[in-house]
Amino acid sequence: MKVCPACNEKENNDDERFCIACGLDLDKSQSGNSQISSNLQTKKISSDNKISSDNKIQGRLVFSDECVLTIDNSQRLIGRADLKIYTKKDLNLISRSHFTIYKKDQKYFIKDGITNAQNMASQNGTILNEKKLLEKDYELKSGDKILVSDVLILFEV
Repeated sequence: MKVCPACNEKENNDDERFCIACGLDLDKSQSGNSQISSNLQTKKISSDNKISSDNKIQGRLVFSDECVLTIDNSQRLIGRADLKIYTKKDLNLISRSHFTIYKKDQKYFIKDGITNAQNMASQNGTILNEKKLLEKDYELKSGDKILVSDVLILFEV
């Protein structure tokens, strides 16, 4: 079993390329030639955090404690490992692979639980702006509110 260096998920099979909890590319992180990408680490919000080094707008998820997860150009899976510190309810209400955010043509989209690796929605659903996500992609706009169990997340661009 591979242990993810970003989220410490211990249930990644040896043949997994991406972490099942946070989506980190395990092959790149195991190579030893660079540090783990900062897009998986939370940090305090700053005014210059909206623009990446190549001057392209980046999306981000903002949590109740003002911590941020930056969404880069790859698919980003959000699940129990990311949200466990924010919930006061039973952790089993949050799936290991609860929702996915990805960027396409300078726009951001969200899907409930479905990734390139699995085609299964989360068991308890994801709420976007007070509406349950169904089996399709939804375009995200700055200010959208994502609710998973009792965890409210703000999407910003």
